[in-house]
Amino acid sequence: MVGFAGGVMNDELQRRTIRTITLKLMPLLLLGYLIAYIDRINIGFAATALKAEFGISNAVFGLGAGLFFIGYFLFEVPSNLLLEKFGPRRWIARIMVTWGILSTCMIFVRGENSFYVLRFLLGFAEAGFYPGAIYYIVCWYPSQYRARMMAAFSVAIPLATVLGSPLSSALLGMNGVLGMPGWHWMFILEGLPAVLIGILFFFKLPDRPRDAKWLKPDERTWLEATLAAEPSVPQKSHALTTLKSFYDPRVLVLCAVYFANTTANLGIGFFLPQIIASMGTTRMETGYLTALPSLVGIFGLIFFGWVSDRFDARRGTLLATLLVTFAGLFLAAYLGKGGASAIGIAALSLAAIGIQGLKAPFWALTPLMLASSAAAGGIAWINSVGNLGGFFGPSIIGFLTDRFGGYQAGIYALAATQIVAAVLVLLVLKPRSGHVSKNA
Repeated sequence: MVGFAGGVMNDELQRRTIRTITLKLMPLLLLGYLIAYIDRINIGFAATALKAEFGISNAVFGLGAGLFFIGYFLFEVPSNLLLEKFGPRRWIARIMVTWGILSTCMIFVRGENSFYVLRFLLGFAEAGFYPGAIYYIVCWYPSQYRARMMAAFSVAIPLATVLGSPLSSALLGMNGVLGMPGWHWMFILEGLPAVLIGILFFFKLPDRPRDAKWLKPDERTWLEATLAAEPSVPQKSHALTTLKSFYDPRVLVLCAVYFANTTANLGIGFFLPQIIASMGTTRMETGYLTALPSLVGIFGLIFFGWVSDRFDARRGTLLATLLVTFAGLFLAAYLGKGGASAIGIAALSLAAIGIQGLKAPFWALTPLMLASSAAAGGIAWINSVGNLGGFFGPSIIGFLTDRFGGYQAGIYALAATQIVAAVLVLLVLKPRSGHVSKNA
């Protein structure tokens, strides 16, 4: 009876502790990434104005939109190592304030060169936020909760489109207010919140469980003991271990999988407003229809996050998301005029289920594939290489659209990357003995 009572008490302590840290941390992290992602993708809504005002072509726009990810790639690993050195509270706050300022500076675009430079600097400034937040979640949550928490955090990605699409469209309608074009208002009013939230992060985000005054002593003791007993909990980075992880075959495959996912996500994301507008929709109709695939994608995040944790099937769930993404993209190109039709939008919504659903099993699996002393740098490396897909995706769509006069060829190319990624997962990405369950 004592053992049973102790088990019940421990279960209640566990539930209470996880509930407390989730309510205290996740809304703030979600809000921060929501604002970050709106600032990342709102360039898609400024595309028509920039093309009209400065004569920017599809290829130039795709290249400029993608240059964000070159800056992101170059500073991603150093940023995450600095986050470990200075602590999440200071470093994530610094990231948010810097990118908020640079996002508002997009109003100074005057042509191709300034467009390229500002997009590159914005990526440089934002580098480290997403992998830093993933690393932070791993430091706070036992492994059995991570896929759900990754899903809860990553819901900011589709939610940013769901909320940001009609918001950006509405702000573009402020054209002429105080003598400024609408796209100026969009960058200003969507960039400044990042600065304010960054300041909030500095005062509200504890670096580690022992710094959380809102945890009760028994909650803090249970959490620290549970995390310390897990082999995948991050430890202080070791330079040699971190470097070796960069060319581990499984880490390279994780990079390739995330590259394929980001290529599809942002290749479609940056051009979707233009694809839908080609159907003759109004500005606000374009905003709402652009949000539809991302709204559907939220269900993919929730569903695949639940499946990944419930059945402890990280690898199998990851494969399923890649195949769903491929199916949606292929159907959008083959039946849906590259997305510019009702069938096309429905197919892209199917693809969004896979695109967004991948985040939860992927980031739950990743720490289990890394040595604990390589977690900070390894997570950042995978995210930085993967996010180069944000450069290639828009560039591929832009180039192939100019070359063939339609969006189908570009979407076929994005679909092909999903099959390549799925094959690599099957051939290479196998669990390490002793690190993950047999179902991982």
